[in-house]
Amino acid sequence: MYGEVSRDAPIVVDELEFAMAHSSRPLKVTLPGPMTVVDSTLDQHYGDERALAMAIASALNDEARDLDALGPAVIQFDEPVFSRYPGKVAEWGIEALDRCIEGIRAKTCVHVCYSYPMPGVPRPIVDAYPAILTELEHSKVDQLALEFEASGLDPKLLALCPSKTVLFGCIDNGALGFDRIEQPEQVAARLLMAAEYLPADQIQAAPDCGLVPLDIGIARRKLKVMVEGAELARRRL
Repeated sequence: MYGEVSRDAPIVVDELEFAMAHSSRPLKVTLPGPMTVVDSTLDQHYGDERALAMAIASALNDEARDLDALGPAVIQFDEPVFSRYPGKVAEWGIEALDRCIEGIRAKTCVHVCYSYPMPGVPRPIVDAYPAILTELEHSKVDQLALEFEASGLDPKLLALCPSKTVLFGCIDNGALGFDRIEQPEQVAARLLMAAEYLPADQIQAAPDCGLVPLDIGIARRKLKVMVEGAELARRRL
């Protein structure tokens, strides 16, 4: 980074236009979050992470406003590095995230996970969610997309974010477990556990993260199980 951050042209607006032209379903569009961009940027200009994050957030907000004008159901910002830097989340991460969504009419969401599992690479699973969820409860985003399955986190953590809708990760997306297909009963049990700490109408079944590490056939089977498990949990409420 050698100069001021700006958004000079649309980034994924054309992709959302294409998707909306070919689907009648409600659509979500996703952008990277400012902390994640900062974490992968060599800053030779601002010399201050918060200043860089706020500049990035302003540029992302410009993009989000143009996306919002097209009418998506949800605009999501991916912040996987929140799980690594809970201190920074409190210092400036929430402020930058809230700047991203200023003036947005669509539902807004932030995704937090522990990154894709890779062979031989330890995952940064630390006791960060209590601090992160406490901070996110005070953010302006409507929804939290959270990993719970692969990391084995306790659903009682949901009590820390009572005002949010939670996309509850109940499907492992990891390449290391590519041949392990969850069962509907397992998914239902996890969702019902989550419903002990958050109203059921604030819980949505979701994979932990993106399914790109998986074979397409495995990914489809996992999503099918997720839907079946959610339906099973719904019947048992």
